[in-house]
This record gives sequence, structure tokens and C-alpha cells, in this order.
Amino acid sequence: MGDRVPRSDKKNNFIQEQKELTKRQKDGIERKLSNNPIVQFVGIKLLEVIPGRSNLVLPHRQELQNSMGVLQGGILGVLADVAGGVSLYSVLPDPVKVVIPTIEFKLNFLRPAGGQDVIAHGRVAHHGRRIAVCQVDLSTEKEILLATGLFTYMIREIEKA
Repeated sequence: MGDRVPRSDKKNNFIQEQKELTKRQKDGIERKLSNNPIVQFVGIKLLEVIPGRSNLVLPHRQELQNSMGVLQGGILGVLADVAGGVSLYSVLPDPVKVVIPTIEFKLNFLRPAGGQDVIAHGRVAHHGRRIAVCQVDLSTEKEILLATGLFTYMIREIEKA
């Protein structure tokens, strides 16, 4: 039962077909992350990306905490959104040639994120021509689930001038 592939992964068989990223995908994802000011500002780092999945880390920094001494929820939302976006870029032929604005997201906070790094695990749940949905879990390094969410993106080609 544990080895069952979710229906969404069966339907989106790009996850099974493509075993590793192309150079264009790798370079495009690196470029997208390095050119994203909020990623640089909060300090999000890419750990791993394979087709349809990503793992990122937000190293703990005191200046990202709220008045209760835990990571501010909006910062966690940024991390989750970036993880979903990287997962989606990993299944697009050329990430540099598209933009993927977030059009909706829901993030359920399950536990406070205290004084530790937060790991984001993103996964493409559905990928159409224009709309994609990604599922993201946020956890501690000890795999304690902190938050889970769904992120919906519009896929738009960049118009050439």
C-alpha cells in the first residue's frame, strides 16, 4: 500500500519519464533563484531538485522571527511558494522562457517554527498547459511537520520584445 503512486503522479507521468534535469533546466532554476531578491533576502538555499520535486532550506535567523520568538508565517509562506515554484520549473523545458506567478495558495500551520532551520519539500501535483498545482510540506531537519500547503501557478511564456 505504501508504494502506491498517487493518481496525480500517474497522470503527470513527466515525473516517471524524466529521470534527471537537463542542463537548461538546472541553469534556468539557478538563474531564477539567484535573480529573485526575496530568496536572497531571507536566505533560502536549494538543497536538491529532481523532475517534479524540490528540497530547499531556510536557515534560522533571529531577524526573521516575530514577537513570539518563532519564524513569522509570511516568511514560511515565501519558503513554501519558492519550493513549489522550483518544483514546477523542474518539469518545464526552459525555466528562463516562462514566468509562473502564484495565483492562489493555502498554507496550514501545524506547529510553530522555533529556533531551527526549516526544510521545504515541494512536489508538482498537477501540471497543465496554463495552470499547475504544487503541494509543499515544511518540516524541521528531524522531519517534524510544521506546515503543509497547496500552491497554484499560472504558466506564461515571456513575450519577446
